[in-house]
Amino acid sequence: MAVATSGAAAAQRSARVAHVEDVYVARSVRLSRVAPTAYCRESRTTLPAATFEDRYDFKAVATRPADGGVTNAAGSTVGHLHACFSRTSDSVVAWFAQGDLNGIQLTGRGDCRSDGREFPEPGVSTWRCYLNLTELPPGFVGGLLTTNTIQSRALLGTESEPAGYLQPSIATVRLWRSR
Repeated sequence: MAVATSGAAAAQRSARVAHVEDVYVARSVRLSRVAPTAYCRESRTTLPAATFEDRYDFKAVATRPADGGVTNAAGSTVGHLHACFSRTSDSVVAWFAQGDLNGIQLTGRGDCRSDGREFPEPGVSTWRCYLNLTELPPGFVGGLLTTNTIQSRALLGTESEPAGYLQPSIATVRLWRSR
C-alpha cells in the first residue's frame, strides 16, 4: 500500500512539472550555396567576413520506437535555415543562422568542426556543428541546435557522392521555455 501511495504522489508531482523543453530531430537539406551577400555582413552576424552563404530546408525524421533507427529522413518540410559561414582555421568554421522550425523563429551563432580527413571513405568528411540559439519568441529562454554532418562531393540536395550517405545533416534542436 505504501508503494502505491508513493507512486501516486510521484505521478501527481510529475503532472505539475511545467513543460520546459521542446526537442526536435530533423534532417537539413542544403538547397543553395553562394558567395556571401549583404545578409552575411559582419555587423549583422558578428562573425569574421563570411566565406559562403547557404540555405536549407528542415525535413521531419521518423524513427523506430523500438531502437531509434531512422526509417524516414525525407518527411515533410518543417522549417528553413539561412546561414553564413566564416572559416577561422583549417578545422573550425564559425556560423550564424536564422530560420524557423515548426513556426518557431530561430537565430544562432556557433561553430562547426572537422577532423580534417576523408572518412568514412574518400570524398566524404564528417563535421559536428552547434548553434547557441537566441532571439527566440517570448516564452523561450534559449536553445541549442547540434548537427552530425556528412559533407560529400555533392554539396546540394539529398543524394551524396559517393552514394549512400544521409546528407548533409541530422540536427537535434532543444528549446527551453521559461518556468
